[in-house]
Amino acid sequence: MKPTATPVLRCLAMTKTVLARLLVVVGGFAVSCAVALAQPGVAGNWTLDVDSPQGIMKVDLVLALQGEAVTGSIASEMGESKFTGSAKEGTVTFTFDMTGPQGPMTIITKATVSGDEIKGEMDYGQGVAPFTGKRAER
Repeated sequence: MKPTATPVLRCLAMTKTVLARLLVVVGGFAVSCAVALAQPGVAGNWTLDVDSPQGIMKVDLVLALQGEAVTGSIASEMGESKFTGSAKEGTVTFTFDMTGPQGPMTIITKATVSGDEIKGEMDYGQGVAPFTGKRAER
């Protein structure tokens, strides 16, 4: 005759199985969180190609992020400007002033960041200049 496990032993065996499965789920969650946090955000140095009315223009963009507030600078052959703006879920918006061939202007910029790539447009009041870019070497 085989010995049978008592209800307490059966309960302990089930508890071990449940704990093992729970550890696997929690471990998987921790790994996925670590991967998500390791992905670069909008902050950093960027090199843009802006399709301006004067042709493709190389632009350096620096973005700093604190919460949803963005600060930074943008520089090209036309000069450098500082700005403030906002970022939410990979979308960045900011406004800066500069002087172009037609005089002073305010440029409204909207961009989407995906990993190490950025894409958007600059509305300079008389039209829109699309741009693409990549994260600059660190």
